[in-house]
Amino acid sequence: MFNIAEPTGIKTMGKDEELMALVEAFQFFNHSTSTLNQAYKRLESAADALAKELEDTNRQLQDRNRELDRVNRYLEDILSSIESGVIAVDLEGRITIFNRIAEDMTGYLADELIGKNYNDFFTGEMEDQAPLMQTMFSGAAIHGVEREIPLRDGGTIPIKCSSTWITSTAGERIGVVETFEDISQVRALERRMLHQKTLAALGEMAAQVAHELRNPLAGIKGFAGLLAEDLADNESSKKMTKRIIEGVDSLDRISSNLLILTQDCAGEFKRQPLEPILEQAIELIEARTEAEFKVERDFPLEPCSAKIDGEKIKQLLLNLLGNAFEVCEGRGNAVAGYKYNALTNEVCIFVRDYGPGIVEEDQEKIFNPFFTTKTQGTGLGLAIAKKITELHRGKIELTSPDDGGAEFIVTIPII
Repeated sequence: MFNIAEPTGIKTMGKDEELMALVEAFQFFNHSTSTLNQAYKRLESAADALAKELEDTNRQLQDRNRELDRVNRYLEDILSSIESGVIAVDLEGRITIFNRIAEDMTGYLADELIGKNYNDFFTGEMEDQAPLMQTMFSGAAIHGVEREIPLRDGGTIPIKCSSTWITSTAGERIGVVETFEDISQVRALERRMLHQKTLAALGEMAAQVAHELRNPLAGIKGFAGLLAEDLADNESSKKMTKRIIEGVDSLDRISSNLLILTQDCAGEFKRQPLEPILEQAIELIEARTEAEFKVERDFPLEPCSAKIDGEKIKQLLLNLLGNAFEVCEGRGNAVAGYKYNALTNEVCIFVRDYGPGIVEEDQEKIFNPFFTTKTQGTGLGLAIAKKITELHRGKIELTSPDDGGAEFIVTIPII
């Protein structure tokens, strides 16, 4: 048998086809790989661009957040710096803003009120008549209303307040804001002015009465002296005339004090040492008793001089020491002295007693004319001491601790 072999050309052609197919496949693979690489590079470039855009967006967002924080802090600083209380509420009446001044005035803290209902804290007895609530219900702005606002401790303070709508940039109403000011000092000043007007009217009347009394008092004293001479042999009648003269002298002193208190007077100021004036006043007071009432001296090591009216300062000291003498019932000790304050260039004259003290409710009235806590007395001594202090452009203060005693401190400039 003969073996018939495959034609050599046909077999070679098959291998070429396989090789060509392999080449084509390799070329397709290379092309695909190249395409994928290009696509990857495009994707990578897009991702980088997106990442950069995202980074830019984040940076812009951070910048905006910082700017927003700055604006918020700026607004908070403005609210804190405004010398008025500010309360804002939303349309439901919930508190959204409560500034530092409002905290100081009311005793409440913003953290404990934000989100709470305004009515639960600040309407008080006015209920819906509070300006903020009036604006909420009526739609009208309220200006300059005076009322009492409740405090955290249960008290109230007088305030002057206004309220108006809060609107958005689109003109939509989004809440109500109320501003208010503490007018306690204004009210106190009004009461003081009314009190001063009353005192001025009383002073004018008292001055006229005192002036009119002095002439008849002088006559009574003169005739009583003559009567005492005529009744020199009658001891009982002599004692009665003596009492008449003592009574006239007392009335004359009251009249003189009234004139001092009510009349304007100019001081004769000159620079002079303080210790001799204090010594004179102390000696005069101690002379009233036989060593039963002693005044301790408290003077600085280096004497100090001041531009003062010596006679009026002595009168002031006599009134303060006389007050100490009376509250101690003429027995015991007191302290009188002065100190120099180099920082303020002032001198502080003080008189301290160890009597029963002055109750708190009387301390504010102690310098008022005709006010006295003693069974006997006119209540003019401390009022005159205050007037003399003010003549020297100074101030007089009282301290009286709960365990007794009182100290009067007169502070005056040395020039």
